[in-house]
Amino acid sequence: MMNPVLVELLEHWERLRAGRIAPMRSEIDPRAIENVLEHAFILERPASGVARFRIAGMQLADLMGMEVRGMPAETIINAEDRPQFQGILNGLFQNPEIIQLDLATAQPGQTGIRAEMLLLPMKNDLGEISRVLGCLVSQGAIFAPPYRFHIRSHKITRIVGQADPVATESPEQ
Repeated sequence: MMNPVLVELLEHWERLRAGRIAPMRSEIDPRAIENVLEHAFILERPASGVARFRIAGMQLADLMGMEVRGMPAETIINAEDRPQFQGILNGLFQNPEIIQLDLATAQPGQTGIRAEMLLLPMKNDLGEISRVLGCLVSQGAIFAPPYRFHIRSHKITRIVGQADPVATESPEQ
């Protein structure tokens, strides 16, 4: 069962998507998801292929003990699980998918934290899937950041949607 914060973000994304494969990044209105903002983030995949945090709420800053904007997305994942995480992200960018991750910390000497992450594709102004609307909700007290998560499990849901309408011009008569 997903955390209510994740459910709220997913429902908002689905409303914006309106049957399409993914909504445009420009359609996201932070005021419409103000209850989620603390946990939300946006990843951007530039031409280099490395997904980076473009925007991140305070939850991630608290877990990492620093601002994560500009950092690679895999920064919050244990080194052993980074190839798997990168593969999951690559799949999302290549074939739009909804990704749910069950995460936990496993570092010696740290209080354990469980977390759920939701990753939702978004299109840029050119109509390419190059952004991700995400959310991370954790349970447990944050004592000694930075925390790195290992992937306990993940669920991938394929997105079925209609093609975005293409503007066509009718010939003059």
